[in-house]
Amino acid sequence: MALLSVGASPAIFKDFEMHEHDCYEIIMNTEGEGIAEIGEKEYPFSPGTIHIIPPNTPHKKRAENGFRDMYLHTDSLRRKEASVRPLTGQSSSDPKEPILLLDDACHTMEKILSVLLERYLMNTRTDDVTNALYEVLLQLIEEKCMDTLSDPLIDEVIHNITVSYSDPEFHVTDALAATGYHIDHIRRRFQKATGMTPNEYLKDVRIRYAKRLLGQKEKMHLQISGIALRCGFYDTAYFCRTFRKEAGVSPSEFSKKNQEPHSS
Repeated sequence: MALLSVGASPAIFKDFEMHEHDCYEIIMNTEGEGIAEIGEKEYPFSPGTIHIIPPNTPHKKRAENGFRDMYLHTDSLRRKEASVRPLTGQSSSDPKEPILLLDDACHTMEKILSVLLERYLMNTRTDDVTNALYEVLLQLIEEKCMDTLSDPLIDEVIHNITVSYSDPEFHVTDALAATGYHIDHIRRRFQKATGMTPNEYLKDVRIRYAKRLLGQKEKMHLQISGIALRCGFYDTAYFCRTFRKEAGVSPSEFSKKNQEPHSS
């Protein structure tokens, strides 16, 4: 798999003419909402929408108020990617069908593509860092394709939880209310999508992070109280009770059994 080129819209377009390539084109829509014509079908797009166009497939885009995008050309994709199209809820083994994805609430793929574009423009030839960014982007696309249908609203709540887990004053209800929907509705929707309530999800994030820190306690010279605070607990005693309930052992016992070895 070779990276052929990376680029971005030089201006805001309202209508981009029909064209095609002899390679795959991965298009990340960054601004505007409109319609993409791919082959003989039409697909809506908005910021965060990703279209992966197979070789020799005619395509064009239009948006009443204009759009911008970034794009990448590659000679091939991992074959697993061609089997699932999460945005449409359809499956297809036809390699001529486009792959339709949606970036996550953290805009992870857009950020990586932005850095990849900058590296590509700065260097006269593809270097190791550029190739590494390219491989990471393909890996994220593959993971996204293998996921079940995602719910952008729940992705937003998960994003807000994961960036706020270390704040002891963070309340899950704030993340639910930020969606603009009734809190009970989003709570039910969240539990259906994840198998956990939002509060259980937050606790799970905190305890999993605590386990990582406890495994590095000796190497990083951490105290239990410091680990508790890093995981969003003001009260060390409450942290210890919560951890024991979830992990079956105290933080100190877990730390003794799970210390990561010092590097030589």
